[in-house]
Amino acid sequence: MTNNAVAKLDLKDRKILYELDKNARQSNSEIAKKVRLNKNTVNYKVNRLLAEGIINGFYPVIDVSKLGYFSFRAYLKFFKTTPEKEEEIINWLKGHKSVGVVTKLETIYDFGFMIWVKNIYEFDDFWMEFKKRFRKYFWKENVCIFSKAWHFKRKYLLDERKEEPFEFFGEKKIVEYDELDFRILQLLCRNARMPLVEISEKLNAPQRTVAFRIKQLEQKKIIQGYRVHINLEKIGYEYYKVNMILDDFDKYESLMTFAMNHPNIIYIDRTLSEFDFEIDVEIKSRQELLKLLAEIKARFDVRDMETFTFKEYVKLELLPQT
Repeated sequence: MTNNAVAKLDLKDRKILYELDKNARQSNSEIAKKVRLNKNTVNYKVNRLLAEGIINGFYPVIDVSKLGYFSFRAYLKFFKTTPEKEEEIINWLKGHKSVGVVTKLETIYDFGFMIWVKNIYEFDDFWMEFKKRFRKYFWKENVCIFSKAWHFKRKYLLDERKEEPFEFFGEKKIVEYDELDFRILQLLCRNARMPLVEISEKLNAPQRTVAFRIKQLEQKKIIQGYRVHINLEKIGYEYYKVNMILDDFDKYESLMTFAMNHPNIIYIDRTLSEFDFEIDVEIKSRQELLKLLAEIKARFDVRDMETFTFKEYVKLELLPQT
C-alpha cells in the first residue's frame, strides 16, 4: 500500500478504532468483548492498523490548566525559505521541551505549534528565542491564548448519533500533584497504552503505586481520557480548522450546541483572539466541508471565516516534557 492510499477497513476495524478513540487505554480483551471478536483477532487487527500507519500512536487528553499551565498557540507562514530550512524550524520546535504540539498546515498558514508555560513571561522568553533564530524565515503570525477546549469522540467512524462523553480542558482551579504524578503523565504522553509494568520499571516505582496514581489523576480530571492518533489520510478523511467571527453573538450558544452534536466536529476551541468561535473538522472531502460551512453561515449569522488544512501532526504530546 502506498503512503497516500486509502486503507480498506471493514466494520470490525472501524469498531476497534472507535473503541480506541473512546478509551485507548482499555485492553484488547475489553475491546474484543465490545466488538464481539476473540482477543487474538483484535490483537492482529490492532497490530495491522499500527503496521500500516493507520494508527500513529495513543495519547492521553490532559487538562494542563489543572497543573498550572497556560496554553499558547501560534500559526505562521514561511517566508523565503528552503525545504531544508523549513525542516530545521520544524525540528527545533519538535525538540523544544515546552512545545507539545507541532503541525504542518496548508493554505493560509504553513505550520503551527502549541506551547505550555506557567506565565506570560515564560512565553515571552521562548518567543524571543524563536524570533532570534528564525525571524527572517516566517511571517503572518497568529498567536493566541487558549482558555477552554472541548474534544469529542469520532462518532463518524460508525456513523453514530448517540451522545458520548467528551473531554474538556480549561478549569480555573489548580489541583495538587507531585513529581511522580508528572513523570507518569510524561510517559503516558509518549504512549497512552504503555503497560503498568513498563511505567513501573521506568520510574522505579511499585506497580501498585503507579496504578493508584493514574486512578487519582483520572479522578482529579487531570487525565480527561485516552485517545488514538489516526492517520486521517489513510481512512479517507481530511482535517480542517475553521475560525469564525459572528455577526450576531446571541447565537453563540445555539452554535455551540450544533457543534457539540455534529459527528465531524472533533474540537471546539475558545481562545483569546480575534475569533468568536473555532472548530476542528474531520470530514471526507472539501465538498462536504463547504456544505457544512454553508449551513453554519446560514443558520448562525457568521460574518467571516478563515479555513485551512491540517496536513499532519509532527509532534503530539499534550504536556511539556520539562
